[in-house]
Amino acid sequence: MSESEQLMVVDEAGQPLYTATRQDVHTQGLWHETFHCFVIDSIKQQVVLQQRADQKKDFPGMLDITAAGHLLAGESVADGVRELEEEIGLVKSFEELHGLGVYQEELRLPGFIDRERIHLFLTDSAKPLTGYSLQTTEVRRLLAFSFAEFARLAEEETTVLTTVEGETIQRNQFVPHPTDYWKTVYAGIKAYCER
Repeated sequence: MSESEQLMVVDEAGQPLYTATRQDVHTQGLWHETFHCFVIDSIKQQVVLQQRADQKKDFPGMLDITAAGHLLAGESVADGVRELEEEIGLVKSFEELHGLGVYQEELRLPGFIDRERIHLFLTDSAKPLTGYSLQTTEVRRLLAFSFAEFARLAEEETTVLTTVEGETIQRNQFVPHPTDYWKTVYAGIKAYCER
């Protein structure tokens, strides 16, 4: 996404205020809306995460949500489903997503203040990791974690995680979402699988 693309600035309740560039939104710390979708395999009890492409401006090479993106000015939350197809080649309708609510996240780094109203979703897919078609400018690769291992992201003391393939991943290799964010996602996954 270009730094000049227009995002809708919103208040903390999600009411639209005015449009601003992505760059202004992040330098001024303006609230805006994003779409996050985690792909799970409920049969294998695994969560799929992406490793961001090395050329990404924000958090290059770090592990993050399976598919995510900013909602542009004029887009609805349902329009965010495009991120699944664009980033990992997974075609889903908005109705095939399971909503986990809205999570408000504020992240402050030097020269970067990210205030997001995150529309959180998950979707179920039995596709193997090799079955996805990655947008290489966005996604370097996909990794799978067991539900139990993924749940450890919600624990402050967790420093190392292990993928289902046995690869060791350091905590500092993940985009720095607060532990409460991971806790919210895991609780949503658990509730979805227990229904």
